[in-house]
Amino acid sequence: MNVRLLSTLALTLVAPAMAGTTNSITFNVRQENGAVQNYRLEVPPNVPPAKTDTPKISRDLAALAAVAWAGGLETNNGLTTLGGSKPGGFYHATHIKVDSVQPQTSPLPYYLVQMQGNIGQTPQTFYGGVLDDGRIVEPTAIGGSAVPQKMTTRSHKKR
Repeated sequence: MNVRLLSTLALTLVAPAMAGTTNSITFNVRQENGAVQNYRLEVPPNVPPAKTDTPKISRDLAALAAVAWAGGLETNNGLTTLGGSKPGGFYHATHIKVDSVQPQTSPLPYYLVQMQGNIGQTPQTFYGGVLDDGRIVEPTAIGGSAVPQKMTTRSHKKR
């Protein structure tokens, strides 16, 4: 009898919380000025559908789109580098490499792209969302500090 009561109570408390969960990721990046910015990447369920004649993007093209969006484009002597040594894009990042591209199905199909790159001189991890039609879902800035974090340094003096 106690097990049945506890199971019913657990389902009553847990089911509503599970129904409200979404596929989102929260992360932070340290800006060039030292400020920490928190982001949430979440694909909203009310995204307008893609045109029916738009082909679905591949995993590899989603990775390229995310790198170009995150770090921008650099053109030199007729060659274009995505996420190269010139800061640009959404994160104002350089030297971007893709760590993973994970297909997601909810609330609609998209690729979650995890990247590594430098913002200022700091290597960091950041994310991008690419819908299966190639549109980018930008993360939303949440909380975080708008002012630089004080960096502490220690000097090592000989005694």
